[in-house]
Amino acid sequence: MIKRQLAASLLGNEITRHIWRRNPRPGLRILAYHRVLDDDESSFPFDQEVISATTDGFIRQMKFVRDNFEVISFRDLEICEKQQRPWPKRGLIITFDDGYRDNYTNAFPILKELGLTATIFLTAGHIGSRELFWWDLVAYCIKHSARASINVPQIAPQPMWLTSGDARNTAIRDILRWLKVISENCKRTFVSQLTELTGISPPNHETEPMHLNWTEVSEMANFGFEFGSHTLTHPILTNVSEEQLVAEVGQAKTMIEQRLKREIIAFSYPVGRFDERVQTVVSNQGFQFAVSYQDDAAYQASFERYQLPRIHIERQQSLSEFRSVLLFPALMSRSGWLQASRLRNL
Repeated sequence: MIKRQLAASLLGNEITRHIWRRNPRPGLRILAYHRVLDDDESSFPFDQEVISATTDGFIRQMKFVRDNFEVISFRDLEICEKQQRPWPKRGLIITFDDGYRDNYTNAFPILKELGLTATIFLTAGHIGSRELFWWDLVAYCIKHSARASINVPQIAPQPMWLTSGDARNTAIRDILRWLKVISENCKRTFVSQLTELTGISPPNHETEPMHLNWTEVSEMANFGFEFGSHTLTHPILTNVSEEQLVAEVGQAKTMIEQRLKREIIAFSYPVGRFDERVQTVVSNQGFQFAVSYQDDAAYQASFERYQLPRIHIERQQSLSEFRSVLLFPALMSRSGWLQASRLRNL
């Protein structure tokens, strides 16, 4: 970590940035965000791992983006392809996964003020809904349970202790890691039993909505934001049946297109997981591009349209780290530093 911070300080300093501006390194940067929030992680009732930045941190990051890159969309990539033109030399796409409401309340005003746009990948079935995402439900139930331990023999023969904040976070991490490798049907069964397991019911429907609604989506679209699909209910697509796969990809695309009255061309794989079967369905459903969580820039001469890499942004990153990762994505990502703290991507 210290070595990475030292490298970030060197690669992200003003002298290096000045040299880079005169001769920018090639490659399209695609940034991956989830939530922009100022909540205290220690008391946050849901999954804090999907908080990508504070509002102040996001402002600083976006000012750097504005001053050094040309923010574009996947539609711009399609136009370049059709017109056989090169991608912008300093091209960068800002993306958000899931469709959390703070994308509208916190990120949208900042981007609008700076004259920037973004692409938001919607989990279509949750838009306008108060139903929690499954990872937030797991985190909520574990964090609020009054029980000292729970038993999940599918994960470990011994009890999972809930006697401290660290113990609860470990339980959440272990459960979510397991849920990402089992079948979708088994995952749904387990999630449906969380109330019995923890003694906690989901928060009532009077709470502040966590997801975007279609009015907010339309407002951002009218401003110039692009929307893509992140499936219907956010399953891990490598864990679903063929029928479920086609439904999750196809129905979400249809729903978003009907709501926005425009074609949706970009797709984001939930937790970044895909295989050849998933890629084939995404292609057959009419998407032109799909993004993963492979850290790097994309290069026009060699890019694979259904596994475009993205640079994952985390709340713990300093501004120097953010700058260095954007200026030198291949160097910073291939070092392996970016993978060290990436326990889960949602």
